[in-house]
Amino acid sequence: MFRIFERVVVLINDIENIDDLLKKGVEFANQHKKKLEVLFVHEKSVFSISDYFFSSHSNKKDKLDIDKVKNKIQNHIYNIDSSIESDIFISEETTLNSVLTHAKDNRNILFISNYEKKITQKLLQKTLFSYLIFKNNSFTPHNILMPITLEEGTKDDIKLTKDIFPKSSIEIVHDYRYKVPAVESDGLISIIPVVSHMDKELHIKTKEKEKNIFEKYKKEFNVQGSFIEEKKGLNIDLLDYIEKRDTDLIVIHHQDEEMFVPSVTFNLLDEVSSDFLILNR
Repeated sequence: MFRIFERVVVLINDIENIDDLLKKGVEFANQHKKKLEVLFVHEKSVFSISDYFFSSHSNKKDKLDIDKVKNKIQNHIYNIDSSIESDIFISEETTLNSVLTHAKDNRNILFISNYEKKITQKLLQKTLFSYLIFKNNSFTPHNILMPITLEEGTKDDIKLTKDIFPKSSIEIVHDYRYKVPAVESDGLISIIPVVSHMDKELHIKTKEKEKNIFEKYKKEFNVQGSFIEEKKGLNIDLLDYIEKRDTDLIVIHHQDEEMFVPSVTFNLLDEVSSDFLILNR
């Protein structure tokens, strides 16, 4: 197996909701033959935590008892897999700062986390790591959907996804109308539809060229696939298509120069109920 992930880190914000994350973390760490790392981040302004996890000393009532937090997490890991090697880290900084500090400039990391809109968006905007983001906790996804571009690197994404999920059914989908991003505003990048810059004849030629390339992808990787035809407009057509599919997991690449710039990624994350694997090459 081609292993892109040098480290596997379970990112926890809610100490009362950790079983599913830890199970998936153990699975991926074992699959990639890595030590399991757990990073618990307590953002006081976002998540509350039981008084039990604070110091019992009268002069430290507002101080997190790190040993109690670590023991709870360690006990859950032991109940899942008593033989796995693991390290647990505790932080009371922001999730973004905690992730950046923990990663130490190593980009080949898979962070496994629950979807928290503001936190997740900030991580995708400010970091270059891969994320497995849970919304439905589909442990063994049967049906995987990959919205793709046809640029260099896309084939690696498909190969990696097939490698990680060898028993899953993978479908690729392509909307040829997405092209290079335009002006960035409020942290989001606007997308310029290619059709707005083309006459009708060139539009048709571009569409047919992209369609032929897409069909070759389907044959090369022996996967199902759909080439989106324009109906309602950009973003809407892709969302409509995804919502009609029985999809457990959506795999996208959030740093692609064309399609999956942050605004599109955020829209999918917000509107679609499936789990997400956000890949960084």
